[in-house]
Amino acid sequence: MSKESKYVGNYRLVDIIGKGGMSRVFTAVQVPLDRVVVVKELGRSSGTEFRKRFKNEALITAALEHPNIVPIYDYFTIGQASYLVMQHIEGLNLSDIIESEAPLHPVTAATVVREICLAIDHAHRNNVIHRDIKPTNVLVSKDGRVKVTDFGVAKDETARDQTRVGTLIGTPCYMSPEQAVGKKLTARSDIFSLGIVLYELVTGVKPFWGETADEITAKIGRGKYRSPFWLDPHHSVGLARIINKALKKNLNRRYETVAHMMRDLEAFAGWKNIAHGYAMMSKLVSSAEAKKSTTTIVRRKKTERKKTRKKGNPFYLYVILLFVVAAFIYMLFRFIKFM
Repeated sequence: MSKESKYVGNYRLVDIIGKGGMSRVFTAVQVPLDRVVVVKELGRSSGTEFRKRFKNEALITAALEHPNIVPIYDYFTIGQASYLVMQHIEGLNLSDIIESEAPLHPVTAATVVREICLAIDHAHRNNVIHRDIKPTNVLVSKDGRVKVTDFGVAKDETARDQTRVGTLIGTPCYMSPEQAVGKKLTARSDIFSLGIVLYELVTGVKPFWGETADEITAKIGRGKYRSPFWLDPHHSVGLARIINKALKKNLNRRYETVAHMMRDLEAFAGWKNIAHGYAMMSKLVSSAEAKKSTTTIVRRKKTERKKTRKKGNPFYLYVILLFVVAAFIYMLFRFIKFM
């Protein structure tokens, strides 16, 4: 990062932690308060639609004050670039935890998704549909707190819908059937996405997968997937029922509200386990971080061993060996000739 780009307003950019087509995400220090934050930058070359979504994310998130939603601290523009400042969560996103720890125990998976439900239920009560619920948009702190982020494509139901019919909003693997074909979305569309996340937590795989976005959305449209009961190592009937109800293709057969799904998750997990949920999720983060660190060390050692072998076997040794073999063959022929 160049010296000129280290400061943006009152924020000193420390490290880049994410990059997309139009935006970059940094860890930064809010200099006046000496506070670590996350700064999301929308580039100068972004189009009008992206700018609207970026500002929309700031306005919607600022209005959603909830312990399970990452809060917005600031929003500003400098020249043609826009910036969004958020709380820094020390921990991992749910995708990292799935990669390292899944399949999770059914009770643990239910406890994690219940926390996500708390955030989404609050959003729905304030007429906001998230529209992009997925593991990378869920953060788990080191002390076990679950927080939902990235309301960039969220929609305020009370506002006029400017999204064209047929436009796909969201991430293919986590879309609802109505979302996959560009139909109008409702709060139940978020419920379908929650069901996919719960399925992935308890099985370690996604219910709908394909090589291309079209292949994935076609499978979602058909509504056929392998029952989580068979892929869950604990074969939990209760959790499979919750997942299957959340993943109903027919909207009327799906959970009516996130609160109803949350109620079933609470009944399944039990209040005793929910009460120890923070400790349970904190252990998940610690375990995932430890495995991530170990993997990095193992890869580094392998690289070092390869480099050491190269240093211990320079090219000239092979040349000397070739001359020794040639000399041996020559002497052997002379010996045979004089016998």
